Formats: sequence, structure tokens, C-alpha cells
Amino acid sequence: MNRFMRKCVVDRKIVQQLMLQKSFNQITKELNVGKRRVRNVHDMAKKLGYFDGTPMPDYPRPIFEYREIQPGNKSPYDDLLLSEKKWILEKLELGWKLITLYEELPIDRKKLSMSYSSFLRFLNRHKIFNQTNNKRVVPEILCAPGEVLQLDWGKLRDVIDPVTGQKKTLWMFVGILGFSRYMMVKLVWDNKTETTLKAIEEMFNELGGVPKRIVSDNPKCFSILASKYEPILNPAFERFCSHYGVLPEILPPRDPTKKGKVERAIPYSRRLYEGHGNGWDGLDKSQDYLNKKVMLANERIHGTTKLKPIDVLLQQEISELKKLPATRYEIEEYNLGAVRRDGHVRFRGKYYSVEEKYHGEEVFIIGNSKRVEIYCRCQLIETHTRITNSFQSKSTKEHHLKPWERIAQDSKLYIEKAQKIGPFVQQFISEVLMLGRGFVDTRKVWGVLSLDKDYDSEDINLACKYTLEIESLSYQTVRSFLQLSKSKNFELKKSTNNKFVRNPDEYKHYLQ
Repeated sequence: MNRFMRKCVVDRKIVQQLMLQKSFNQITKELNVGKRRVRNVHDMAKKLGYFDGTPMPDYPRPIFEYREIQPGNKSPYDDLLLSEKKWILEKLELGWKLITLYEELPIDRKKLSMSYSSFLRFLNRHKIFNQTNNKRVVPEILCAPGEVLQLDWGKLRDVIDPVTGQKKTLWMFVGILGFSRYMMVKLVWDNKTETTLKAIEEMFNELGGVPKRIVSDNPKCFSILASKYEPILNPAFERFCSHYGVLPEILPPRDPTKKGKVERAIPYSRRLYEGHGNGWDGLDKSQDYLNKKVMLANERIHGTTKLKPIDVLLQQEISELKKLPATRYEIEEYNLGAVRRDGHVRFRGKYYSVEEKYHGEEVFIIGNSKRVEIYCRCQLIETHTRITNSFQSKSTKEHHLKPWERIAQDSKLYIEKAQKIGPFVQQFISEVLMLGRGFVDTRKVWGVLSLDKDYDSEDINLACKYTLEIESLSYQTVRSFLQLSKSKNFELKKSTNNKFVRNPDEYKHYLQ
């Protein structure tokens, strides 16, 4: 009740007391008002004929016509600010903050020595200030049994690590069922995606079921892009909701009233923890203490429903929750990035290869404890086994490498290709691979196999034969035999019985 309403009510009581023929002194003592006011009310009531049988207007209409109270001393800035009233109203409609209005006023504030508080009083005096409050009718949040779980974060306290001496912030993640007002609180160190999803999963397990909707603000763990109309959900959170069959409802920015039930529970949850004290014995003990307090809170009569939340949950709401899925959800992580020049994408400090055509493309990666999936333009392009070895940093698939970069783990490919060229090429390649020197041997193998671009298969086969005869497994030896056959007008022959064919041992000095 404001000041004007109180004045109307008291004046009505004075007239009623006067009509009961009570004295001024009695009315003064009972209503705690002055005699001058009682006398003035008496004169006005007599003038309107209330004592002669004229009925008074029904409550809460005033019984007198009150003149508007004029302000006392006029502010020296009123005339100047009133000249800019139109400009102020235009900026308020655009959503400007009051401090921005004050700073951008098209007048010289320093010359006038006008303070920010004087500016606020001007807005309040001329009823402009109320337009900035964006007041509206807030409807009641009504929920059916099993319909919604409201979620919110709140800072609980600062913790000094006894080992490192560093200060950390301990957060509480609060969930409230919309119908029964059943409350759950989980202590967390951060609001990362995997941490948040684990906390929600613990709430589902505590309830023994899944509600139809989840309502929350728009942090990055839920929404990678907040929007007033349609947010873009975090893929890991979206897959989590799909697994449990729950509908995510991410609220617009700066609109917490749509989840007012959990907003009101944040300071209440903080008060429940007060009795734990300032000591720190670890997260588990703090969680156990808070669980006991929350259990007692759920057994108390709620101030709004006048019922115990635990009773409403067990009797009406728990039967309306959907059943938990048969398999447990594997918590996933999400990351967004670009394919590097080396053909890998980075995910949690490790690198995973993709095809060459995706180099430089924007991709997003979803991974759990066993698998990493890479998507580009909403299409799955690659899957890797997640790296768990601390000494390994890259997971590179063979088919993502150039042919000469592949490690000869399976020599069948090279043997088949060499067999098409000739038997001595096959023997040469087999003996090179038997050395087992990995990438060094692979380079040599591909060097010999690529000679078919410039030389005939028959010449390559004979060159490999001569190279094997001199007990050399060198790519340069094979290449030298082929080059000599051209530069010295020497023709490699299959038969060594011809009198014009020299013994390969004569060419050893050319190879040194």
C-alpha cells in the first residue's frame, strides 16, 4: 500500500469514527493521528454531507477529492533536462542503460555539475524511470507431474586447496522438479559439458526416471549460440537428450523468470550449507553434508504448495516420469575447430587425421572415452579410436598418407605390384621389406616401383637381377643400371651367354 492509499484508508476510518460520535481525543489515540487532521477531515466530511445521510463511496474509492501534491523545491536541472525528454525517451525505447543515457546526454554536465543521482531523481520525479524497468505481468509457472526439471548454477564458496594453496570456486548445480518442487544439489568445480552431463545423469538416477523437458539458461555446455528465438544446441548435449528421450528447452538471454522455481532455490541451497563451516575436508564430505540437508528440506512443508516435496514426488510425480534407458549413456565431449595443414584435427590435446580434401575445412569433433567422431557439414567423415597413451599424440590412418609415406605393415600390396613388373623385382622388394626398417625401406620400395614411369618393365626386372647378383639392395644401384643402359648405348639382355654381353661385375666401379 502506497502513501496515497494509506491516506485514503485513514481518512475513511476517521469519518467512520466521527459518525459513531467519538471525540477528537479518542480518535487521535486510537488511530495515532493529529487533532488538526481529524478537524480537517471533519470539516470536509460535513461539507460533503456524510453526517447528514449522504453515503460514502464504496471501498477502495476515496471519500474525498484530493488535489495533486506539488513538489517543493524545483531542481535547477529540470528545465534543461525537460528540453531533452524526447531524446531520452527515444534512447530508452532502443534499450539504452541509464548510465549510458547519463554519459551521452547532449548537454555539458561538467559545466552544470549535475551528478548521476540528480539525473535519476529527475527520471523518477517525471515518471520516466519506471519505463526502464520493463515491467510486465509475469504468469505463474504451472507444470504437470513429470513434465519439467529446471536447472541452474550458483556459486557456493571459495576453497583454498590445502596442498597447492590455490583458491578455487566451488559451484552448486541445482535441479528442481516443476510439479513436486523436489530439490537436488550437486557440487561441481566447473560447468564443462562432461561435468554437467554427469550431474544431470546423477539426478535422473536419483529420481529413477526422466522428465519430459529440461529447462535451463544458455551456457556453452548446452548451447553454442544463444538466441532469443532458436538457439543452436551443443551436439554433445543434444545427443545426451536424444539418448534419454528428454526435450531440451534453452531459455533466451537475460530471461531467468521462466525458471523462477530453481532461481529461488539458489540462495536457499547456499543457506543450507552454512552450518558446514569454513573448513574444507574434500568434495565428497561437502556433498554428503549437503545431501543430508537437502533431504531434510524435501521433507519440510513447502511455503507455496503447503505440501512436502518428497510426498508429492512419491505419490503423484514419480509414476509420470519416463523410464531410464536400458543402457547407460557414454558421456561425450565436444570441440569445434579447423583441419590443420598437416591433415589433423586437435581434440583434447591429441591429433586425429582426415582425408586430404578436408584440409582447411571447419569441423566439429565429438568423443567419448573410446571413440572420436569427426563431422564436416553435418556429415561423418572419419572415426578414430581415442588416444589414451600419454606418449602418443597422433592417430594417423594409412589411407590418409601419400603412397610413399605409408609404413609397410602389410607387404602384400608391394609384393603384388612388384610381381607385375617381374620376378626379380619381386625378389628385390621382398628382401628390402625383410630388413624391417619401416619408413626407410618404404621409400626405397616406392622408388623402385615408380621406375615403370620411365623404363620398361623388362629393363627394370633385369636391373633388379644384376643388383641382387652384386648383393646390393639399393634403389640407386637399380637406377644406375637403367641409366647406364641409355648413356653408354648399352642394352640389358635376358641371356648372359652372348659374347657382347659383359659381366655385371665390370660395372661395380661405376657405382662407387
